[in-house]
Order: sequence, then structure tokens, then C-alpha cells
Amino acid sequence: MSAPGSLRRNQVICFTLVWVSYCATYFLRKPLGVVKTDIARDLGLSKTALGWCDTALVLPYAAVQILLPSLSDMWGPRAVLSSCLGLAGVSTYLTYTLWSDSVYTLCLGLAITGGLLAPCWPACTASLSSWFPDNRLNSMFGLINTATYSGGLGGTALAAALLEWSGWRSVALPPAIMAVVTATLVSLALRTPTEKGVLVPGKTTQTPQEKIASLSESQSLLSLAKIPCVPQLATSLFCLKFVRYCMALWLPLYLLEHLGYSKLQAGMFSTVFDIGGIVGSPLLGYLLDRHYTTAPLLGVTLTMMGGTVATALFVVTAQWGVLFNAVCLLVAGAANCGPDSILAGSVSMEVG
Repeated sequence: MSAPGSLRRNQVICFTLVWVSYCATYFLRKPLGVVKTDIARDLGLSKTALGWCDTALVLPYAAVQILLPSLSDMWGPRAVLSSCLGLAGVSTYLTYTLWSDSVYTLCLGLAITGGLLAPCWPACTASLSSWFPDNRLNSMFGLINTATYSGGLGGTALAAALLEWSGWRSVALPPAIMAVVTATLVSLALRTPTEKGVLVPGKTTQTPQEKIASLSESQSLLSLAKIPCVPQLATSLFCLKFVRYCMALWLPLYLLEHLGYSKLQAGMFSTVFDIGGIVGSPLLGYLLDRHYTTAPLLGVTLTMMGGTVATALFVVTAQWGVLFNAVCLLVAGAANCGPDSILAGSVSMEVG
């Protein structure tokens, strides 16, 4: 067994690298929601065409996660995360520069980026879950998912500032550099407990035969759908992601065109949803580990109900002013990100 200091040091390294890596993925995908108006003007696109740009980004993302769910198991989380994140940084830069003169090449670049980003979250969860005991996973996934909304906040603010100062084709360079640098650090420093010779107390381990059997079974989508709770979990995550991607990709445009915000104001104010997510994710993880240890899904359900009410109130009170907008978006972000991090993280790992 390893010394406690060695275990703690490796846990900090893993958590930091995974957090920064997943944060970087949102710096890559966030600019699209901010620069929509300028893309539409320069390329003469309708809102329907802008919607197809969104689809070009998220459809390959979903397809790769569904059709290739075991990349991290086959190649290892370090190799998958470093290669996919680094290549996604390059493709994002090319999308907004060399491939930005036509909607077809723009969509192609977005599709490549979406496909490359898809394996990053499974690789992050595999790395993180290997280093922490099972009874702390809710808290750890709550903390790690602050990267989602920290990246969303930072990516949105950076894109809005670059859009204001130097135009929409400049928004990709800083996120691309961040992604490539982070991928290099992951390749050099991220290791598994087995590679480091460290034993993590409180982990449920699988025999080699069980790992081989679970990997072969996971190749079948039908077999996955038959696992208890998977259909309900998939439906819940679909609803959460639907709301989150609507906010990420269309909230700045809604604030700009329907509520009269300026471009910079719309980009910056849309980060209120992300700020709520930063608060809600670790808070829900803590509350579940502290007060809902035997029934964590009850706490998740109550939080999702609160988020539904907050999102509806945002629509109803949209014309009431900045204060009402901010409060509703803050609560909606907290109630969306918290359940998302738990269901897509510790609950999914427990289900299988």
C-alpha cells in the first residue's frame, strides 16, 4: 500500500489535470454561441442555417459517445484525452480561420471538433474515478463539473471580448493554444493508480475477466439499454443537455435580439447561467454525500424540479429587467449543472 502523502499528491495532480482539460473543451465550443450574429451577417446565413451549424457541432459529439463508448477502456484515458483535446484545439482554430469563408467548410470544421471533443468527458471520468474512493465520487464529480461552467464562463467572456475588439475570426486562437498546451501536460503527467503503483482505499475493483466481459458487453447498444435505470438516466440527461445547449448556443442571441442587450453585454450576461453552474455543482455533490447518502437520486430529482421552475420563470419575467433575468439564470444554471454532473458522473459509473 502506498503512503497517504503519495496518494494525496497523485489525487491532486489527477484532479487538476482533469479539471483544466475539461475546462479547455468548453473554451473550444463556447465561441459559436457568441459569434452567431456576425457569422450570419458575413456569410449571409438565416437562423435555420445557424441551427445547422449547431447541429454540425453537437451531432458528431453525440454520435461518437454513443457508437464509440469504450475508447478510454481500449486505449487508456491519458492517450485519448491528450490526443483528442490537442487535435480539437487545432481543428477549432482552422474552423474560425481557414475554413470560415463558407458555411460548408465551417460546418465541416465544427463537425470534426465535435467528434474530437466527444471522448474527452469519458476519459476524464475514467481518470478521476480511478483515483478516488467510491464514497467520495459524488463530491468529486460535483467539484470537477465546475470546470464545465468555469470553461463556459471564461470561454464566453473571452469570445465576447475578442469579438468586440478584433472580429469573430479571432476568437479561436487563445482557446486553441490552451487546448494544445493542456493536452501536452496531460500526456506527460496524467497516470493511473496502476501505472503509479498506488493502491486507492475504498475502491471496488474488477478482476481482469470481469473487465473483459464488461468491455465486450458495452459494445452493444441494446445490451446497454437493458441495464436497469439506463433508459431513465438517458432521458434525464437528454432533458438537462437540451436546456444547457439551448442556453450555451442561443442565449447570447436571445439577449441581443429580444431583450435589447449590446453584443458585449449579451455575451457577458449569458455567463450568469455558468456562474450558477459553478456554485450548484459542488453544492449538490456535498449535499448528496451529507444528507442523501442512501437516496441520492431523490436530491437530484428535487433539484431538477427547481431548475424547471427557474427556467420557466426566466421566460415569463424576461422583460422585467436585469435583476429578474440574473436571478432566474443563476438558479437555473445551478439546478442544471448540479444534476448533470452527478447523473453523467458518479451515477453513470455506478450503473455501469
